This record gives sequence, C-alpha cells and structure tokens, in this order.
Amino acid sequence: MQKVKKAIYPGSFNPFHSGHKEVLKKALKIFDEIYILVAQNPDKEKNDIKQNIKNIKLQINELQNVFIIENHKNKLTADIAKEMNINFLIRSARNNADYSYEFQLASINKSINNKLETILIIPDNQFLKYSSTEIRKIKEKNV
Repeated sequence: MQKVKKAIYPGSFNPFHSGHKEVLKKALKIFDEIYILVAQNPDKEKNDIKQNIKNIKLQINELQNVFIIENHKNKLTADIAKEMNINFLIRSARNNADYSYEFQLASINKSINNKLETILIIPDNQFLKYSSTEIRKIKEKNV
C-alpha cells in the first residue's frame, strides 16, 4: 500500500484569495492531502481566525482532499506537522523578498522539526501581484 503524501499549508490568509487557491491547486498535483493551518502572524494585523476559516471553506468547497486544521491552540506549525506526521510544508514566493523570508522561515522550521521539508510554489504570473495585506487595505478603503 502506497503511503499518503500529506502537506501542511500555513498562513494568516487574511483574507484568503485566488492566489492562495492557485497555490493549493498546484500543491494538489504533488500531494494526496493538504491541511490548511490558519494562524495568527505576530508581525501582521490581528485577524479573526474563525471568520477566515469560514471564508476559506466557502472558497475551497470544490477541492478534494483539502482539510482545515482547527483548534491548534497556538502551537508552532513545525510542531503541528510533527504531531500529524506531515513532512512537507507548502509556501509560496512571489518575489525575492518573499523568497528570502521563506528561506529563513524554512531554516527555523527545520531546526524545530528536522523531518519537515519546505516546498516553495511559485504562483502563475497573474497571481504575482496578490498580497493579503494589500487586498485587506483596498477592502478597508472601499467599505
């Protein structure tokens, strides 16, 4: 029996947008199951995790084998992956600044969980401009 290839896809997803969904679709070509972890980023504006989870569920309902991790009690992503026996972490990089940040984050996660491999997915060109922070700012101005 072939082992199920699982990955964790963490982020604040504030808000979850088409760029995130595109990363998920690409990741599903590689992995059998993907677990989305909605987390609070201490470097970003506080987000309503429960509301983000609701929004994500609405946007991914047609995707198979994508699950949302709820009630993670503010544990580190690397620790959650270890507990769930997940050895791959999905991230995305749109530019050099993102890549540099993701490289540092991957090193930290690896030091916490040495089995955790970070897989960077590069979005298609039409999604390179999307940033949750920028989308949130636009929404706030137009409300």
